[in-house]
Amino acid sequence: MNSAKIKSITFALLASGIMTGCGSGGSKVDSAPVNSQAKLSSDDLNFIFVQSFEPNAQGNNLSITGFNHSLQFGQLLNQITEGNISAVLSLDPWSQIINGYPNMSPIQSIENYAVLNGIGIYALLPTTIGNYYEPIFPSVAYYIEEIIGQTSQIGVPSSGNFVIALPSQQINQTLAQLSQNPNLSFTYTPLESNNYHQYAVLSINNVAQAQSATYNDGIISSNQYPNLQLNTNSACQESSVTFTLQGTVPPNMNRNETVYLIRHVEAHPVYSFDNGNYVCQGQWRAIGAVNKLESVIGGLPNLVYSSDPGDPYSCTNGSSFLPAESCPTYVRPSLTINPFVIKNSMPLNLVAESNFNWNNYQAMAQYFFQESQFSNQTILIAWEHDTVNSMLDYLIGTIYDQPESVALIPTWAGNDYDTIWKIQLNQNGQLTFSNTCEGISSATLPLSCPAF
Repeated sequence: MNSAKIKSITFALLASGIMTGCGSGGSKVDSAPVNSQAKLSSDDLNFIFVQSFEPNAQGNNLSITGFNHSLQFGQLLNQITEGNISAVLSLDPWSQIINGYPNMSPIQSIENYAVLNGIGIYALLPTTIGNYYEPIFPSVAYYIEEIIGQTSQIGVPSSGNFVIALPSQQINQTLAQLSQNPNLSFTYTPLESNNYHQYAVLSINNVAQAQSATYNDGIISSNQYPNLQLNTNSACQESSVTFTLQGTVPPNMNRNETVYLIRHVEAHPVYSFDNGNYVCQGQWRAIGAVNKLESVIGGLPNLVYSSDPGDPYSCTNGSSFLPAESCPTYVRPSLTINPFVIKNSMPLNLVAESNFNWNNYQAMAQYFFQESQFSNQTILIAWEHDTVNSMLDYLIGTIYDQPESVALIPTWAGNDYDTIWKIQLNQNGQLTFSNTCEGISSATLPLSCPAF
């Protein structure tokens, strides 16, 4: 990195502990609540490190308390950044395994902020803590240095806000690595273990000094799941369809399996734009439809699955501030079902890109209906609707070899976020299809995000 491009570094650690300064920079102790904090300067290049909030100790998700914390923190962070955001980045869940599952807590912690700003998430950051796969970038510190260089290379001012969601231990490692860069000389105090009210901001500006400050986010979060009280009595958009395939069952089909398929929630602010995330209307549905889903299923499923939120999605809507390898990732199916697993303290299973990508409908059919671990199971799956439609066409027309029955399958409408498909394989592997819905019309959902 060219040292001439970075005249100085200002580092502020917003935390609840006490910090001391050294070297060329100063320091102060400030225990004021976070709402007294000055807004981030629009002239600075700011990296806001958000740690994972209160986790569910048994799974890979936030607890209900942590989920409520994330909803409140998103609104708080929106005030501090004033909606001026260059990119939101998160740990790739598969890069860290928690309790045997990919770690969803970082991306869950920052989703509300991304939705409030109508932007996607780059769930592509690696970890050096229990690495599960070979990352594109060797470290988050390396990636941040690339961003700093990128802002200068494309001829734009070295300013902007980058929100980065990581486990607290990795935030500490990242800050330690960055502090060793001779062009980024600053002091810091590590985030405290299990203090979920701390976060950090690294700011680069033109003032030849380093300064540290301490803050507490001041958030008190409920341990009760949020109650949005949606109207669930709307008529289903899709006409009722039920049919059972006759004839010979192919070999290797699962037995006694029930699969419920839902689409991600409302997504497109305009039909021509897509960033891989959902919009405010969708947040109402994702949070508010949980009880209705439980009612449709008749309790809780054995397993909950979604596509991998780290799957690359739409590079055409990427940020010019980020390195070329960066694309928004397809987060909305997993984030659609996150409230369900959080409320019910269930782990969320992800289909890794190494198994198959979210739009590979052939592999999806083979995986969920011919992999024997799904026999004798009830599964709830959140996915993309066109892929689900193609998957069922392939399952019935090719695997079951009944192309004449494909015409019985409804076409999932592009504006239908309410439908639920149910696929049952009986004790002999015979397939029955039926459909229903949540009863939540998109027209009844507010265009603005819920306030917490």
